[in-house]
Amino acid sequence: MRHGTLKGSGRKRLALASGALVLAIGAGATAAAFTDVARLNLGTGAPGSGIGNPQRFDIAVKDSTGILRDAETPQAAVVLPLSAGTAFSETTPVQFDVTVANRQPGITGDLAVSLYDPDPVNQDLFGRLLFTVYLDGAATPAVANASADQVNQAGLAFRGVAPGQEHRISLSAILPANSGTQVIGKSTQLGVLTNGESK
Repeated sequence: MRHGTLKGSGRKRLALASGALVLAIGAGATAAAFTDVARLNLGTGAPGSGIGNPQRFDIAVKDSTGILRDAETPQAAVVLPLSAGTAFSETTPVQFDVTVANRQPGITGDLAVSLYDPDPVNQDLFGRLLFTVYLDGAATPAVANASADQVNQAGLAFRGVAPGQEHRISLSAILPANSGTQVIGKSTQLGVLTNGESK
């Protein structure tokens, strides 16, 4: 025969707590009701000592000099030079490369990639362009000859990006064939948005 204290399992404790809840509801209908409170604080009990992750999830973009910039608002967006092409055409794509990073120290997360028009004005060229996107220097494009909407619907993402990891996005844009006079005198800006979500 064993003597000593028996420790209840989590399941038993949960059942007892549920039973107490049922009893408390039943007791509330009597004339002499009992009340009780049980509190649990995780932490030291001192103000501000809660449980959490002290590390930030900090996504950044590399500027043309190789410095990581936060670029958290449209006003703070990193402006990059073109890798090739000087104007949109039907034959020569405009190209640029973007490097995004999960800064250290930090936590692992996913980085979703999408395109946007930084200066949306009526009838600019953004909605007419066809984009081809390569991720991390792959030989095969992740998306080819697609509108910005189609690129965004493709769900391009880098999964499980650890702190300190960098990823490259290569983007080219070209006008569709036979654009003709519909594009004369028009221009646009190109924007790449990297949306991070921690794991």
